[in-house]
Amino acid sequence: MLLNRFRAPALLSLTTLLLSSPLSASTIEEFYKYFKNGQYPKAIESLGQFDSNDTKISKSYLMGLSYSRMQEYDQAIAQFQKAISENSTSADLYYEYGQALYASNELKKARAAFKTSAEKNFNRPASLYYVAHISQILEEHEEARDTYTQVIKEKDSDDKMKQIARYQLAETLLSIAREKSQQGEDLERRVERFIIPMLNTAYNIDKSSPLASEINQRIAQLMVEFNLDPNVMVNGRRINPKRYNGYVSQKIKFDDNISLTNEENNVQQSKKESYIFETEAYGKYDFPIKKRYIISPEARFIYTQHTNQSSPEVYQNDSFTMNMSLKNKYEHKMKEQPASLLFDIDYSHVFKDWQKKKKKEFYAKSFTFTLGESFSYFNIGDTTLKIKRKNYDGKDESISNHTTSLSADQTFFFSTHHLLIALFDASFIDNYNNSSTNTDTYLLRFDYIIPEIMPQYTLGLAMATTMTDTKEQKATRGTELTFNPSVDFARELSANSRISINYDFTKNKSDDTNYSYSKHVFTTEYRFSF
Repeated sequence: MLLNRFRAPALLSLTTLLLSSPLSASTIEEFYKYFKNGQYPKAIESLGQFDSNDTKISKSYLMGLSYSRMQEYDQAIAQFQKAISENSTSADLYYEYGQALYASNELKKARAAFKTSAEKNFNRPASLYYVAHISQILEEHEEARDTYTQVIKEKDSDDKMKQIARYQLAETLLSIAREKSQQGEDLERRVERFIIPMLNTAYNIDKSSPLASEINQRIAQLMVEFNLDPNVMVNGRRINPKRYNGYVSQKIKFDDNISLTNEENNVQQSKKESYIFETEAYGKYDFPIKKRYIISPEARFIYTQHTNQSSPEVYQNDSFTMNMSLKNKYEHKMKEQPASLLFDIDYSHVFKDWQKKKKKEFYAKSFTFTLGESFSYFNIGDTTLKIKRKNYDGKDESISNHTTSLSADQTFFFSTHHLLIALFDASFIDNYNNSSTNTDTYLLRFDYIIPEIMPQYTLGLAMATTMTDTKEQKATRGTELTFNPSVDFARELSANSRISINYDFTKNKSDDTNYSYSKHVFTTEYRFSF
């Protein structure tokens, strides 16, 4: 309560008066004893024989103090008024009188009393604060603004007083801004540029105070009310406050049938095994713009080296790949739900030991353009539709091609916190320099993720099936089917690192035995995120 927060130091005043009033010391001592112990009726009774003419103390003033502490404000006001008419010299008279009037809701009279108290330099910061606060209640915001500013500038104002004064000054300026907004002013801009920074200044004065918690809550309320939270887009989608994301990882794989997969979708198996070391670094930064656009440049570098350096069919897969992407989102709503229009540009540059010289040379580069839409049409999770166009320029014309892809994925969230992702992708590869190797592929994949299957452990199960229309080669290869189940088991080592093991099995069926194969891949990965 405001009265308790800025209660005048009456006991100290009484002690001073006691020392300066030898003629009625016994009566004052008795009053002081009762008053100090909160026995206010007895304190008043002790003043029965008290003669103000014998001391510098006004009996009316002392009775006013007692009635005020008893919260009998009408009688306190009457006694304080009598003390004023008697020209009482008590330093805190007008301050105590103002508090009694304030408690009785006689706000204008209370403000006048506090102004007098401030003029007499008694507890000046608190007196001025009352003047400002009452003006704020009376919606006389300009006077409240000017007086709160005085409180902040007062040399005797402590941090506690400055913190609450800045807080209320911000509220006053908000009220003024709301009034002016009716005259065409930009209220949201004023709140963002002036009100929120002032509240932050108030909060930083003493972050550990009870008032700081209240200020923090008020900041959060205003951020929501005026749509100022930088992590909430215009459609209500909340984004990660951490703008950057990245990781480095080291994978150790064992592949029992190293195969060369090129862009014509012609897989050549070596029937040779090898360990593979794959080092990857990835980084991304999100740039939200006007709470509607998100532009995210990304970079990924992958270095792959096989331990079997005696078999050219194996080490020809040694490679270094650089991927650069620019992911763009336009946040909007669909069916009153958050949605994102997607437009991505991806560039890839691949160096590979394709000449089997144990030297990585330029192999291919590609540009991929993606247009898509992510929305929440179903309550079960997000739906994403994409169309892609990939232009692949290889080391020679024989592997250069264009690929057009259509994809759709659906996320399913379960009450158990398990997650299912279904993906369908149709890709049409046009090897324009060698049409006999054109293919159409249709992929259906399901990923089922179980977080916290045990504390800090995540289990991922996946099943992918690919049907390949070999088109001009159908007479010899037929329609090929590829089955690819996998399982991944990961453990969080810390907030930034994890280790995982993965088993991946692939079996391809073809009418041409040269294209039929199966393989097992075991992977261990350590990843550090930042």
